[in-house]
Amino acid sequence: MKTRGGRAGPTQRRELPRNRDAEELDEVFTSVARYFALLAEPMRLRILHTICNDERSVSSIVSATGGTQTNVSRHLALMHQAGVVARRREGSNVYYRLLDPEFAQICRTMCVRVAGRIEADEPLKQELLDYAATR
Repeated sequence: MKTRGGRAGPTQRRELPRNRDAEELDEVFTSVARYFALLAEPMRLRILHTICNDERSVSSIVSATGGTQTNVSRHLALMHQAGVVARRREGSNVYYRLLDPEFAQICRTMCVRVAGRIEADEPLKQELLDYAATR
């Protein structure tokens, strides 16, 4: 909304014209955010850890992760939809394998880093709070 002087009011944000590059970047950022959102659930990390080196059946994944059949299947379906894992059916069994090795490498890198910091007894929580306070 404009004021009498023709300028946007103090609480109004003016939308700047967007160029095509910005729109393409938005599409990339949205896709990357969805990709990383897959890492935001500990059970999905457990599942990825279980299948990162070899194909496993759903029942084997359930056993290795300690999850329920329903929960593990839900996460596997989500990861399959995102293109991170592949599945195949053999009789009454469904097998999953990692399709995107870069995804596993991102997980592995972060897990090793965080595990190392925990092992070194570094105050992760305080560091995150300090970081958030500076933003």
